[in-house]
Formats: sequence, structure tokens, C-alpha cells
Amino acid sequence: MKYEIFDWMREEQARRTALFTDVFHGRPVDHIPLEIRVSDDMFSIRQHFFGKNEEWLQDSLRAVQLTWDLGTHTDAIPAFCADVGCSCIANAFGSEYVFLGSENQTPSVKKRIITDLEDQIDDLQKPDLTRAYWIQEGLRRMRRFAELGQEFTPQCGLDAAGGINVASDLMGVSELLVSMLSEPEAVHRLLEIIQQTYLDLIALEVESCGGLANMTTTDFYAGWAPMGFKGHCSDDISAMIAPGLYQQFSAPYHARIYEKYGPGGLHNCGPNPCHGVYMDGPNTPVYLDLNEIYSREDLPKLKESLRGRGFLRWGSDLRDPDEIVKTYTAQMELLAPDVMLIPTYTVQRPDEGIALYDRLLPIAEEYAGRMNFVPFRRS
Repeated sequence: MKYEIFDWMREEQARRTALFTDVFHGRPVDHIPLEIRVSDDMFSIRQHFFGKNEEWLQDSLRAVQLTWDLGTHTDAIPAFCADVGCSCIANAFGSEYVFLGSENQTPSVKKRIITDLEDQIDDLQKPDLTRAYWIQEGLRRMRRFAELGQEFTPQCGLDAAGGINVASDLMGVSELLVSMLSEPEAVHRLLEIIQQTYLDLIALEVESCGGLANMTTTDFYAGWAPMGFKGHCSDDISAMIAPGLYQQFSAPYHARIYEKYGPGGLHNCGPNPCHGVYMDGPNTPVYLDLNEIYSREDLPKLKESLRGRGFLRWGSDLRDPDEIVKTYTAQMELLAPDVMLIPTYTVQRPDEGIALYDRLLPIAEEYAGRMNFVPFRRS
């Protein structure tokens, strides 16, 4: 497969990385970044996993090339994403993958391998990642992307999550939530093993990519972050727990990622009952990576909890251009001048993306003109 990199792409990528670097450091920008990406997959997720002709690579390369076809009409930095499922660490522990439902449904785990945490925790060991099939396949794909990207196009980390996301795969969500209250020490011992495994995996990913600078973040997130902010954690279980449980069972384990790789992002699709404590402490995120459909109702309270402390990156589910413009305008009116929202919109064709960017850019310029830019305060 051929991936040609032109001089204008290097110049344009330099503009975009400079824009995001200013954002992360709280410096004024002429417009709030607008991440518009093009994706028009030819193959299903099932084919990405089992296809024999590198279907996973073909679709990712196609998305990168189509996004470059937007020219200067996006601020998104195209990236490759090797996807081997969000349960790849659980698979390394011995949980078997199962593919259910449609061809475009990602795999889940077939059964829970921890049925009695207190009884099993003494015998639980870190898995040998060299013998973990889907993790090794993911690292192979990352090496393939690194070769194709030529230290120009970055790539995501694997969708491995770590922390209580993996614990929920190993023992079940309900069982995990009950154990947080009934046997907290055993849960912490489990999370210690999981997070050390996750850190080991991230180190292997960095090596496979040819260095941290060739990654968007340490997690399965296409939004680029500058060096010093590459740490990224996923925590969808935080949508189900109280702030006190987040501080006890999530924050200390996320802090290890941020301490090593920089205080970057925290993903939770939403909702966000723990919004008030996400950024408490020195090793905490500077932005939240949320999903619009599950988090849109949280914006008023997120404005209060993020003011002066961080910003939002927003994966939008909207597709109608008129609705996008109307909604983005309303979000600007709500959040300015205190909190910056960087949206990501996905279109199927470059001409759609070009037209959308042209409509959104004046709003993004007004948004920047109204923002109170300050370096983010760490508590």
C-alpha cells in the first residue's frame, strides 16, 4: 500500500500541532480548533478482525487520506488506529473473546474469570503479554502503521483502558460495584495487577510506534496531544459510581499514567456524576474526552467544574449540518468565556467536511475572541 506525504501536508500539520500546543498551554488562539474527520469504511469490524487482506489497514489508511482531502478545512491531525477490541487486556488474563450481534459490533468477553475475588486474588498474576494473542496482534498492527506513517502520521494506543474497565470485564460490572463496598482491599489488589499490566502494555506500544512522539496519546483516542500531555485514560465505569468511589478506585490508578506520560485526557462516554472530582489533585487530566449523546445534559455542571482547570473534547453524534451549526453555537454561548469545547465531527465525504468547516469557522473565531485564556490550574 502506498501512502504519499507531500510538503503542503507537512506545513499544514505544523499549523495544526502549533494550534493544539497553544490550547494545551492556555495560550490565546485565533479560533477554537474544529476536528472534522472523514470516514467511509469499506469493511465491517468483523472483517477488520479476521480479514486476510489487511482490511483494518485499508480502512484506516482510507480515512487518513480522505481527511487529508479536506485540505485546510479541518484542524484534525489524521491518525491511524489499530483496533483489537476494548477487552484485549482481559483476553490476556484468560477471558475469551466472543463476537455477537452485527458485523459491526466489537467483541466482548465470553465469561467472567473471577467469580470469587477474595478467594482468587492471591493466585492472580500479571499475564505474559508475549503470549496474549490479541495484544500481540495489536502490537503487530501498530508496527505496520508506524512503517506506513513514516514518523509523520501518528497513531492511537490500543483500546486497552486499564483500571476498573478491565476489572469489570474480569468479574462483571455488578460484582465489581458490590465488591468496591464489601471487599475494597481485594479490589485494590486486583487494580494493582491490572494497572501494572496496562503500564507494561503502554511501554510496548510506545516501542512499537517508534517513540511516544509518534502517538496521539497513550490511549485509543485519535485526538492529538503535544508531548507532556500524552497520558490518556478511559473510565466508562465512572458513569455508574459516586465521586467518593471514583477518588478511591479510579483516580489513583489514572494518576500513574498521567505521572509517567503527562496530564492529558480522561474518557468517559457519559454521564458524569464524578465531574466535580475529575481534576482534583496534581496528576489529573487537563481535558475530558466525552461523547455528546451521553454527556450533553452535563454541560452546565461541567462548565462549573472545569472553569480554569481544563477543557472539553467532544465526539459528536450529529450529522445534519444545520443541526451541528445550531448546536455548536448554543454550546459556545453556554461555555464562553470559561470553558473551551473542541468538537469532533465525522463526515463521509470531503466536500461535506469542507462545507461544514466553512460554516463553523466564524463561530469558532468568535468563540476564541470571547475566551478567557489562562494556563490550567492544578489543585
